[in-house]
Amino acid sequence: MDFDLFMERYGYKILFGIFGIVLLTILGVLAFSAYSILRLYGLFAGGLFLLLLVVYALTVKRRVMDAQAQAHAKYFYDDRPRR
Repeated sequence: MDFDLFMERYGYKILFGIFGIVLLTILGVLAFSAYSILRLYGLFAGGLFLLLLVVYALTVKRRVMDAQAQAHAKYFYDDRPRR
């Protein structure tokens, strides 16, 4: 079996498996972090902490990252037409 036939037959399955492992790792780290916070601080305080963390990430952090992106675009993107 040559390489082209191998990739045609198994390539997408291998890529799908690698992508699945990476996605499960990311979600697993997030779930383990939430579990450890809830276990450390208890259900009420840990849940409140996680809720505040999510609200912070969706409001303040998003605005900060948007401002950083605009600042980087100002200095690293040249929108002048080429001569």
